[in-house]
Order: sequence, then structure tokens, then C-alpha cells
Amino acid sequence: MGPITHKGNDKQKIKRIGRKVGNLVAAMLGVSITLVVMLCVLMFYRLTMSMMQNECVNGTNVLAYELASYSGDVDKTELLDELKEKMGCGDERAYTTILQNGERAVGTRLSADIAKIVLEQGESYVGQAVILGEKHLCSYVPTYDAAGQIDGLIFSGISMSSAMEQISLTVTLSCLAGVVLIMLGILVVGAYIK
Repeated sequence: MGPITHKGNDKQKIKRIGRKVGNLVAAMLGVSITLVVMLCVLMFYRLTMSMMQNECVNGTNVLAYELASYSGDVDKTELLDELKEKMGCGDERAYTTILQNGERAVGTRLSADIAKIVLEQGESYVGQAVILGEKHLCSYVPTYDAAGQIDGLIFSGISMSSAMEQISLTVTLSCLAGVVLIMLGILVVGAYIK
């Protein structure tokens, strides 16, 4: 007598193994695409924040250059001293492009932490700050009078709300693209295995 074969059982085993391999490949594909999308979103976020920080620093550098080359009728140190005297202290905004209720937000106070870093310690600050209840990415640089004493600061900032809108849009589009790629990958792998 010859060997007994069960062709029906073999085909079912092959189908089960094929399904398992297909599921494994689909899962690996899904995980790899998800990781790539997450990595791309993280890189985009870091790049965006870096570009915004550079823009803020460049803004303060340009403003510092313009103030250094100021040649108005009034001596710059006198002008700064007058502003300081009018405002009563050195941690209020004398000039600003930030608007509150359609008006320039002059006279608003600088946060105590940033005032300590920039006005007391004489160090530049680049980072986030809350201005009038809204987060901004900012660059603060101290300014000095003729005697080398800190007499104020220069500020440049970008609202985080507009940046976060762009980042959120990119995250959403990246996630949608990732889901589409996973579905296409599963369909292609499934068709190939069959």
C-alpha cells in the first residue's frame, strides 16, 4: 500500500500559513509606516521651531543694528533714559508691534523670569513666553547705555498659534498619508500572497 495523502487538509494548512504570513507582513508594514510618519512629523516640528527661533534672533539682531546706527536729533542714551523715566521701570514695553484690542500693548510688563535673565543678568533669551495670554516664540537681547549698563532690551517674537496651526495641519496630512499607505500596502501584500 502507498502513502495516504489528504489534499484538502494540506490546502487548508497552506491557506492558514499564508494568512498568518500575510497578517505578519501587514502588521510589520503598518508599524514601519507609522514609525516613519511619526519620525517625519517630529523632524518637521523641530525644523519649524528652529526656523522660528532663527527668525526671532535675526529680528533682534536687525533691530540692534538699526538702534546702533541711529543718528536722530536726540542722543540714544538720553532717549532710552527718558523712556525709562517715563515708564517708571525697565520691565514695561515702551514700543511694541503686539496689539491688544486693536491698540499697541505699551506699558505691559515683562515676565519676572525673563526680566531677571535679560535685564539683571545681561543674557539673551530665546524661547517661549506668554504675552497678553498668548504663547510666543521670542528672542530678547539686552541693550546697554554709554556706560555699559543695561538700560533695556530688544524683543522679537512670533505667535505660536499660527505655527501650531501649520504643525497641526502637517500632522493631520501625514497621518492620513500614513493610513492610506498602510491600506495600500496591505492590499498589495494580500494580493501578492494570494
